[in-house]
Amino acid sequence: MAASLAGQVRALEGLRQATGELEQVGKLAGDIRHAIRRGHFTPAEDERLWAWFARFLGVRQSLWEIIHAASAAVEDDLALIQTRQEWRWFVLGFTAAALLVRLDRLLVENVAVHSLIQRKLNEANPVYGIGRKQYTRVFESLTNPDNALLARNALNFYSANRGRLRRMLNDELVGGFVRALPELARAIEPGVLRYLSTRLRYRWHALRRRGASLRQKSAFRLLEAGGRIVAEMGLDRPPRARVVREEIAGLLRPGDVFITRHDFAASNLFLPGFWPHAALYIGTPAERDALGVVLGPAIRERWRDEHCVLEADKQGVLFRRLRDTLSVDSVAVLRPCCGDQAIARAIARACVHEGKAYNFDFDFFRGDRLVCTEVIYRAYDGLEGMRFHLTERAGRPALSAEDILDLALEGKMFRLLALFGVPGCEDQLCRGEEAGRLLFSSYH
Repeated sequence: MAASLAGQVRALEGLRQATGELEQVGKLAGDIRHAIRRGHFTPAEDERLWAWFARFLGVRQSLWEIIHAASAAVEDDLALIQTRQEWRWFVLGFTAAALLVRLDRLLVENVAVHSLIQRKLNEANPVYGIGRKQYTRVFESLTNPDNALLARNALNFYSANRGRLRRMLNDELVGGFVRALPELARAIEPGVLRYLSTRLRYRWHALRRRGASLRQKSAFRLLEAGGRIVAEMGLDRPPRARVVREEIAGLLRPGDVFITRHDFAASNLFLPGFWPHAALYIGTPAERDALGVVLGPAIRERWRDEHCVLEADKQGVLFRRLRDTLSVDSVAVLRPCCGDQAIARAIARACVHEGKAYNFDFDFFRGDRLVCTEVIYRAYDGLEGMRFHLTERAGRPALSAEDILDLALEGKMFRLLALFGVPGCEDQLCRGEEAGRLLFSSYH
């Protein structure tokens, strides 16, 4: 439980920062004003809007995951909270819920302020994996009376226990969140008149959607029988790649790159492409020492035991076990086309970033936070002539996981070592030319 809580704390710290960045909508607001005046979006404006909305939905989904974890940790009943660990979970769940409400209000009250934007954000966008009517679903969730009642109950519980929570102001895990609780509580409390006004606006919006169903295919739900807060997650089934995990492990060398996909992971949602994620195999501590990787003592201490992968996800840039990284449905293993000295240096360069926060904003030029592909970029760029070409997406230079695959298929900088989990390669590990053909077909 403690390790899980610490991971959720790291994730929530990043999500709180990401929420603040999403709220900086100055340029987006300008695009929206221009689009409303002319009656349509230009291609560049359209791209920026969808990139912002994809980040919005991704952060929102990650907040739901924390709410779900917190609810499960206290057995879906606030009245049962007794231990310090359970109070910590309440702080995390309450914080995530408040940030969720802030985000939903941002969309409804500050971004989608005109029917032109509302219609646009109700379109499907297959590039980002966004389904139809996402705006309406967020609007409905914000104004749902059941949700409002449940939020009010959580707010009342917080108010009744402020004295107990104040004693956690210096808690080593959640003290920072406790200090922010008064401000966060104001986000949950909209006031009766504001709630009624927003609810009436939703009803009018719903009436304008011919034949719309308010409840069908809801992307998220807040209330279940018994008043439990949950997030609607993907199917609970074991990842397919577990059957080839040991075979893959036997092929690996330090410096290899994983490009992966988990069919039902929230981390896949609202990211472009079939292959959304990348991670760096850094090897075991014994392999590290044999390769001559030069690291400081603090990093060496954290890179121990079964930790052999450096990976950036919502909990941050962390050392992970191979079985965790390969708990996926599809994986491509790439080998860099460079010598051992360059690989040792690449691993050392990447490990400097261990412990940093995840970059929910996908800004490649922020040194304090990294996105998953940035681990690969910062490891290898400039070594032995390896140069990554960053492609502008939504006005920002970036490197996608599929950009790295393209390099391997073109025989540049990497070569494809093995493939699993795509049509034609679903029951066994594929290698050689056939693997390259199947990989190309998986996302082109």
